Amino acid sequence: MLRRRRVFFGVAASALIALVVLTVIPLVSLAITWNTAWNTEARRDSVSLDSFDPGTLIDDGAFYDGDAMTADDIQRFLDEQVGRCATDSCLAHLRMPVDGRDPVVSSSTGETVCDGFEGGDLSAAEIIYRVQRACGISAKVLLVTLQKEQSLISGRIARAPTDQQLGAAMGARCPDDAVCDPGAAGFAVQVAQGATDLKSYSASDFMRQPGTHYIAYSPDPACGGTEVTITNEATAALYNYTPYQPNPAALAARWGSGDACSAYGNRNFALYWSLWFA
Repeated sequence: MLRRRRVFFGVAASALIALVVLTVIPLVSLAITWNTAWNTEARRDSVSLDSFDPGTLIDDGAFYDGDAMTADDIQRFLDEQVGRCATDSCLAHLRMPVDGRDPVVSSSTGETVCDGFEGGDLSAAEIIYRVQRACGISAKVLLVTLQKEQSLISGRIARAPTDQQLGAAMGARCPDDAVCDPGAAGFAVQVAQGATDLKSYSASDFMRQPGTHYIAYSPDPACGGTEVTITNEATAALYNYTPYQPNPAALAARWGSGDACSAYGNRNFALYWSLWFA
């Protein structure tokens, strides 16, 4: 009888354990989701710009890393950061037909700026991954740029972006004083064009290169600026793409607004890089 009772107890205990596990696993998964969101907000409060160096915004190795993330890594990141999508236009759900592209070669240096890539019916994560591989620009850099330009990764806009926001996703060919180039509109085109532009500054050896340059605080000349010694090609590329440095008011405000002479593009790049990938 004791043997039977022990066997019976073992079976019952196993069933009970299985029931507990099946009940707890969804709760653990939900807790992980909550903790991811909570930890993101906690980290946001702790990100500091005290060591911000306008001459070195990012290392070359981190910037020009064509293997930084897999397509699955990118999809998981989008799922975590976007959260609950309000529409299928959010990047965690977005799919679209994408044309393949031939290699892009610099006419001035003969250097390959970006390899070609295959098109197809692709998710946003797959688009970012293929462009990363083709151009040798880290997917992490592309994700941060998508956030600083149009808030497409995290926050209210990311959950339901408009066609206009997707059409200017990377801010590529979108000057401060004019409308965006209609030939560069659309999410996939923006990602490819933005990465191509970021790579072309070094591959084609034009615009600012490493060295000392005057970098303005804003488009208003009256706001002034300073001489900045740019230490590497990645930082030069970011200043060519977004040609202003944050002024003291923008740095002091961290995630907030500075003053009338504040520009936020490269400050926000530094903030989101520190928040997500540093």
